[in-house]
Amino acid sequence: MIDLLDVNISHTSFYLTNRFASADAFSNKVKQNFPHALLYALQGNMEHPYLKDMQTAERFLHGGAQTYKVCRFLLTQFSPDLKRAGMKAFCVMLSYFQETNICALSFHYSLFGTNSDHIIGLRQSGEYRKYSFPDGELSCADLAAEICCKLGLPKKPNERSFLCEITKFGEYNSIEQIEKNEAQRLYAFLSGDEGYSFVPESIFRERLAFSWGSRNFIRIYAVRQAFLFLNLLGSPTHEAYLQRQDVFGTATYGGCDSYFTMGSCPLTVNHGILFSVEFVMMLKALINDVISFQSEYSKKSRTPYYQRIRITRDFRRKIILVLEKVESSEISEIGELSTILLESQHISPIVDQVKYLLELLEADLNLIYSDRNNKLMTLLTILGLLLAGSQVVLALIG
Repeated sequence: MIDLLDVNISHTSFYLTNRFASADAFSNKVKQNFPHALLYALQGNMEHPYLKDMQTAERFLHGGAQTYKVCRFLLTQFSPDLKRAGMKAFCVMLSYFQETNICALSFHYSLFGTNSDHIIGLRQSGEYRKYSFPDGELSCADLAAEICCKLGLPKKPNERSFLCEITKFGEYNSIEQIEKNEAQRLYAFLSGDEGYSFVPESIFRERLAFSWGSRNFIRIYAVRQAFLFLNLLGSPTHEAYLQRQDVFGTATYGGCDSYFTMGSCPLTVNHGILFSVEFVMMLKALINDVISFQSEYSKKSRTPYYQRIRITRDFRRKIILVLEKVESSEISEIGELSTILLESQHISPIVDQVKYLLELLEADLNLIYSDRNNKLMTLLTILGLLLAGSQVVLALIG
């Protein structure tokens, strides 16, 4: 049956925060509030299967060195009744990107044999669906509010993302056939549009324009805050690929890397999808924060120039930090996948806007300094005249 799908879903919220002075401070706060949380480490051997898969993927794809520093925890205390929820797996990941002061809170779950309308519904309001937890009927949004309260994070995230990985799409074994016959359905998974059958072809084809795939059994699509990843595990093409990797790996390295055999994972780390999505959304959150800060900055124009200098410098540091992150995102470092995702989020035009703001701020800073120096020179001149005048008066009196 075409409409039976196996999927991994991720809802992620990104929060900018100054609550933690360092990764250690973040780690201590998490351990204090969630004593059963599992700390992820790239080195050593992780025992938890999800963290082990993440470790395997990161080691293979990034050579043990991400483009950003991150401290991660798996919050194991949150686990719903999987059978009642219709899930095969559920987990909560908390990540702190220490260079940018961003926390990412993500909810991951796996569904087997589900249908298209269920996925569309999850795209629309999956974060607010109630599930049976030991503490009662709770949604991912309820859990997020509790976690943010304990950690002192903002109530409202700066950015959100939705990631859906499809590992089985009915009886389809070919990406080309899915794109040919099910383009409207792919559009629906990305947009949450339940009326996808009535959407003109020009529209849903446009929404699927940003896509990438380095193998003929995978492809990822991106629209706004949504990401759809077709990863046809178990298809004949994928099985042939595994056989090829086994033959090559055994002959060349004495064995096939475990990355190729780890299968489906709720954390959506296959082919580095999770890493690329969170990197792109982290950049987007930073840039949007700078843009929103502009309006606050403009309100400070009548404040004393000492405060204006401090505000300008803070703003300038924010912009430079964002530009360094964006400009370091070359293809050689984050790969073609992340480059496509950056394009899908229209980062480049925003970067141009940020650069323009930087030029304006630098000019404003120079004007502030000039204004301060001119006032200082005027004050010194007046003091000099007063001093000279007082000396003349004293001489006449004497």
